[in-house]
Amino acid sequence: MKLFNYILLLAVSTALILPACVKEKNFPPEPKIEFLRYQKYGSDSADCVITFKDGDGDIGLVDGDTVSADDFQMKYLYKDTDGVYKPFDAIDSTAVMDTLFYSYRVPDITPAGQYKALEGEIKAKLRSHPLYFPGHTSVKFEIRLRDRAGHWSNITTSSEIIP
Repeated sequence: MKLFNYILLLAVSTALILPACVKEKNFPPEPKIEFLRYQKYGSDSADCVITFKDGDGDIGLVDGDTVSADDFQMKYLYKDTDGVYKPFDAIDSTAVMDTLFYSYRVPDITPAGQYKALEGEIKAKLRSHPLYFPGHTSVKFEIRLRDRAGHWSNITTSSEIIP
């Protein structure tokens, strides 16, 4: 019987102490992102990977949401002849277009349970290698992420991408 009491005391003590050891992640409700890496596959595709943290876990669009705009955006920047990175907004002096964005829809990754804080990686598969415009020998991306509450993350910039 003494052994049973000892085991019971040990089990109750562990049950009370263990939850105190689990640290709750305390992030702000706005997403925070950092560029992690750019990975090229051959000459025709690539991945751009970021890390993220979000305090209320509302990253990604819920299934069936066809109204919300894409929540992950990558703005294309190229190095001009002066060595300055600029947004690409014209093919030539007569053909003006909007700044080139790659945009994606992140699936809903909100965790179940009481604690919603999230951190992880998002990998964006580029439809094609970004250096397909003549004369662009080096590019970068400005990247941002929006949560379902409409909070935009900080803007992070990729490293220099050279063919």
